[in-house]
Amino acid sequence: MSTTRRAFMVFGASALTLGLAGCLGAAPPVTFDLSSAHLAPMRRRSSRVVVITLPVTVQTYDSQRVVVRDVGNVLSYLPDAQLSDTLPRLVQTRLLQTFQSANFPNIGRPDDQLRVDVTLATELQAFEIDVSTGNLATVTINAKLVDEARGIIFASKNFTATQAAAVDPAAAAIAGLDGALQQVMAEILQWTAQTA
Repeated sequence: MSTTRRAFMVFGASALTLGLAGCLGAAPPVTFDLSSAHLAPMRRRSSRVVVITLPVTVQTYDSQRVVVRDVGNVLSYLPDAQLSDTLPRLVQTRLLQTFQSANFPNIGRPDDQLRVDVTLATELQAFEIDVSTGNLATVTINAKLVDEARGIIFASKNFTATQAAAVDPAAAAIAGLDGALQQVMAEILQWTAQTA
């Protein structure tokens, strides 16, 4: 075997070893879940069926990653952390569970094939740690109530909550976002019960 070929094989083996070591040494991101809000059972006079659609959002939030906003609106992601599902799907599930835990009658998803009277359509406008304003977990959701029979939006409102949250450790950031989200979902529930 030639010296050149032997040297190439040694280099290739070394590169492969380093590559595998790098892959094996990289810790997988920690996966965090979000919670539903828990309110006392409520009474609702209306018997109309309400469905909660999948929230719409910009691509930045349509992910399992957690957004960090810095000075100058520079966006990055929280390192080594991810959510248990994409944010819109997770928020839809936790919002539905918030309604169910309060015994909100006639609530479901579009997939439930209900005869829908009212659609609760939401837009995720912010779900981030804002380090430009002092490490605040910020959650903003716009909610619309759509009368399906008339095809009109008859109510719309923005809901925002903030909580102090450190970026490091990641668990502190998620805790702040979880608390802010629970507050927003509780307010959406109460507003829907009074309006729909």
